[in-house]
Amino acid sequence: HDTNEQVSVRLNSGQIQSSADNAASQAGLQQSAVPMGNYAGKHVRKSLSGSAGWAKLRRTVQVTSAVGKELKKRKTKKSASLTRQDSFLKRFSTRQTTDTIEDNAAGGSENRSEPKIPYGTYYEGHKYVINPDDNTLFHWLTILTIFSLYNIWTCIARQAWPELQQAVSPLWYTMDSISDFLFILDVVVQFRTGYLEQGIMVYKTKKLAIHYMKSRPFIIDLLCLAPLDLLQFQIGVQPMLRFPRFLKVYRCITFYYIVESRTIYPNLWRVVNLVHVLLLLAHWFACFHFVISKAEGFPAGGWAYPDPVDEFATLARKYLKSLYWSTLTLTTIGDLDTPTSNWAYTFQIVSYLIGVFIFATIVGQVGNVITN
Repeated sequence: HDTNEQVSVRLNSGQIQSSADNAASQAGLQQSAVPMGNYAGKHVRKSLSGSAGWAKLRRTVQVTSAVGKELKKRKTKKSASLTRQDSFLKRFSTRQTTDTIEDNAAGGSENRSEPKIPYGTYYEGHKYVINPDDNTLFHWLTILTIFSLYNIWTCIARQAWPELQQAVSPLWYTMDSISDFLFILDVVVQFRTGYLEQGIMVYKTKKLAIHYMKSRPFIIDLLCLAPLDLLQFQIGVQPMLRFPRFLKVYRCITFYYIVESRTIYPNLWRVVNLVHVLLLLAHWFACFHFVISKAEGFPAGGWAYPDPVDEFATLARKYLKSLYWSTLTLTTIGDLDTPTSNWAYTFQIVSYLIGVFIFATIVGQVGNVITN
């Protein structure tokens, strides 16, 4: 009867603790009641000789074993809960860094390393996707910015002074071809550039393509690649037919903000960019000044550029005198001759208004630098 007795033990903390306390108290009472020596041994054997004593001892051992297993199980669960084996940040991090995951199992720990992923790229089905935070995209934007500024600076100058175009025609054609190739390649790059969606970096190529085709840069890139310069084979050399390439300036703006966020001297970078914009505007207004003067026939003794003879016939003098006029106008210094035609008046007024805004911007930017 005693050997077939079954004891049901519930592994609740309260019941286990109470059972353990009762067993401990009974054992303590027996231990305190039994004297030491031979009499104690005889008394213990006598107390265990009956079936009730063996049943009580069996219950005590079972309760103690159950308590030990429960505590060990809870300790294992606690250690596992403290270790995140598949962290959200490691799965969806924009940096895609290689890390080591600690796998703490019951009875020991085991380290396993994730496969190494090249920094800035995400390998998926033999297709590489560029991380927007990587230096790869930064270097690519640097190259695009150089060739975008090449088009903005040179096309208007080649249009205003044809001798500049004729002097090094092979060089201009080579640079134009390289620029067009890079702009086409930039479309491919943007199809493979990741983006954030609700804080998670998207790397799926299908979603990247849909996102880019629905964005405004895709339309701008299509307009930028309009082959209007092919009309030069019919109407002659006209470098300003490349004006759609100027739309690529939005990549220059992206490059500007990336540099501003990375540099340790952001105010200095803003000043450098402002000076560059001022020089670019002065360059464009110098070209427009010469083009309008040429359209009016170089009238003497007035606002326009003088007749290009003798000392005024060289390319350097043409550019520098026109640049001098645009610098005086944009810096609101003035002291210029009165225009002689409606086009000249309109151009002069627009130049003065733009010069006022530039002057205000420079003053505000310099004040910001001094304050910081």
